[in-house]
Amino acid sequence: MKLNSDDTKLFYKLNWALLFYINQKYPVIKNLKEPNFKNRPPVDIKNLFERLISHIEIIDSFVDENPFGFTKEELEIIKSWKHFVSSRFLVMAYLRDYTVFWTISDEQKVYGVLGLYDNIRDVIPRSLPQYVDTILLPFRGKIIYCGFINGYNVQIDGNLKRGLQEEYQKIKRKSGIITSLDECVSGGIRK
Repeated sequence: MKLNSDDTKLFYKLNWALLFYINQKYPVIKNLKEPNFKNRPPVDIKNLFERLISHIEIIDSFVDENPFGFTKEELEIIKSWKHFVSSRFLVMAYLRDYTVFWTISDEQKVYGVLGLYDNIRDVIPRSLPQYVDTILLPFRGKIIYCGFINGYNVQIDGNLKRGLQEEYQKIKRKSGIITSLDECVSGGIRK
């Protein structure tokens, strides 16, 4: 499952504007003249998101300044990103409505995440479970990832795979699958 194309375009418009703003405040990419990251190496995007995570207050500055003249609704979407979840995850299942991400930190949670232009299964098509690093963001009552996802070329088989599946099922039964970060505690889970 993925966002519809209009929502995906809106996400990238807002995301790229914020990343451009971050780059102006904490330079990562030299000579970046406009908020277009289409042909940028993924590591640049990752580095900008790391700046955001370590300087979350920049979202408030962006919203206060509103350098791109965004609407109130658009600014509210960006403000909601302060409720991000940054972690190493195990992608556990591709379901009809979302892809299941399980945090492997101390506070284990299971999230239902939507893809952007592509379904997540097309972005990380390896057999499951699969380790990934990314940042989950709220978007209009749903959970998406930040547009950057780093997978690991690790094959999980046999007893470990069965053990992980059992533990995942236990956590899912106990806490359910979180499908909106609006339901979560403010501030997200940070590394």
